[in-house]
Amino acid sequence: MSPGMKQLARTTAQMTVGKLPPPASRLTGPLALHGAKPVRDIRYRPWAKYHSGNFLPWFTTVGPSFRKIFLSGIEGLPQTHQKEFARQWAEYCGCHHALMLPHGTDALRLGLAALLDHDGLDYGGEVIVPNLSFIASATSALDRRFGVAFVDVDPGTLLLDPNRVEEAIVPGKTRALMPVHQFGQPADMTSLRAIAQRHGLKIIEDAAQAHGAAWESGPVGSLGDAAGFSFQSHKNLPCGEGGILTTNDEKVFERAYSMHNAGRTLGGGGRWEHETLGWNCRPTEYQAALLLYRFSRFEGQQETRAKNFTKLRELIREVGCLEPLAVHPSVRRHGMYMFVMRYRAGRCGGLALETFLQAIQAEGMPIHRGYTTTLSNQPAMRKVLARHPDYIRVLPTPAADQAVNEIVYIPADVFLGTAGDMAEIVAGIRKVETYYGSAAPL
Repeated sequence: MSPGMKQLARTTAQMTVGKLPPPASRLTGPLALHGAKPVRDIRYRPWAKYHSGNFLPWFTTVGPSFRKIFLSGIEGLPQTHQKEFARQWAEYCGCHHALMLPHGTDALRLGLAALLDHDGLDYGGEVIVPNLSFIASATSALDRRFGVAFVDVDPGTLLLDPNRVEEAIVPGKTRALMPVHQFGQPADMTSLRAIAQRHGLKIIEDAAQAHGAAWESGPVGSLGDAAGFSFQSHKNLPCGEGGILTTNDEKVFERAYSMHNAGRTLGGGGRWEHETLGWNCRPTEYQAALLLYRFSRFEGQQETRAKNFTKLRELIREVGCLEPLAVHPSVRRHGMYMFVMRYRAGRCGGLALETFLQAIQAEGMPIHRGYTTTLSNQPAMRKVLARHPDYIRVLPTPAADQAVNEIVYIPADVFLGTAGDMAEIVAGIRKVETYYGSAAPL
C-alpha cells in the first residue's frame, strides 16, 4: 500500500471508529500495559494538535502570503512583515517597543546585553536565575559573559522564590534578575520588582512559555525592564523557530536593534557603517508572515485552552496521585503552556514514576515527564563550573531538587480539544491509580 493510501485509510478510521462510543470496560480492570483495552486508542482518537486543519489556511492565507514574499525577492530587510508583527506584539503586551529575532534565546541574550549596556567582551556581573527552567535561561546570560546564580523556586508554583532571591543578592556583583514565567504562569512580579528597586537591579522576564499571561499589574512582557518570548515549534504561538524582545525603554530597544543588525544604528546610517558591536540576528519575512496569521487566531485558541485547563483542574480533584501546581492568587491570566502536576507515589501504591508513566501512556494519556534535573545539575553547567568557577554560583535549592523527581505535564495542544477529552484524561489516571492503589499484582 502506498504512503498516500495508508494515510487515507488512517484518516478514514479516525473519522469512523474514532467517533464510536468506546466500551465502558476500558475504564476499569486490567491495564493496557498488560494487554487490556486502553482508555483511549490514540490510533483512532488522537488528541488535539495545533496543526490540525492546516489545509484551508494554507490555500487561503499563508500560501498566498509566502508566495508574495517569494516572488518579491524581499525575504529579509527592510523587515516589513517583521516590523508589523513586532508592532502588534508590543501593543498586545502593553509595551512601546518590540524587536523580532530568530530565537527566544536571542531575545534573552540581546535583551540582557542591551539592558545592562554590556558588549560581552569581559565579565559583566551576575544574573539571578531559578534553578528549575529550560537551559536557555542560563546560557543566554553566559553567552554574554554574565555569571549566573542559581536560586530556588517556590514549592507551590515552582517559580522564582522572592525570599531566596533576596538572600542571594551580592552588592556590587548582582546586576539583574531573570524571573521565568514557567509553564505559562507569571512569577511573583510584585515582590521581585520591589526587591529589584531596593537593590538597584534590572529585571528581564523569561516569558518563553507565557504568551498571553498576565499578572495583577499587567501582561507579561511589560512587567520588567525587558522580556524575551519564544515562538519555537511547541509554544502556544509557534513559527518553527523565532523570538521577540519587548521593552518600554527606548534606549534598550535602540541598543538591541543595533546588536541584531550588525551594529547599524536604528535611526539611519549606511549599509557599511557599524556604530556598535553587533551581529546578524535578523529573522526572515516568512517567519513574520506566519506569525501574523497565527496571531490573528491566538486569542480564540487561548480561550479554548482556558476552558479546558479550568475543567481539568476541577476534574482532577477526583484522583490523588497527581496534584496540579498551585496558581498564585495575583495571576490575572494563565498562559496555559503546560498543565504541570506533581506525582504522589504514595497514593498509587508506591509505584515508581517511570512505571506510572508507562502505564498511563499505554492507556493513551498524553502525560509526560517534566524536567529531569535542575539547571545547575545539567552536564553543561557542571562543565562550566569546573572550568570557570567564577561564572556559576549554586545556592541551596531543595524545592527544585525535589520537583525534578516528581513533575509531569500535559502539553498545551491537548487543551485545544474538548471537555470530554479532559474527563477522559481523568478517567485514565483513575484507572491506573485504582489498579496500583489496590495492590494489584504486576
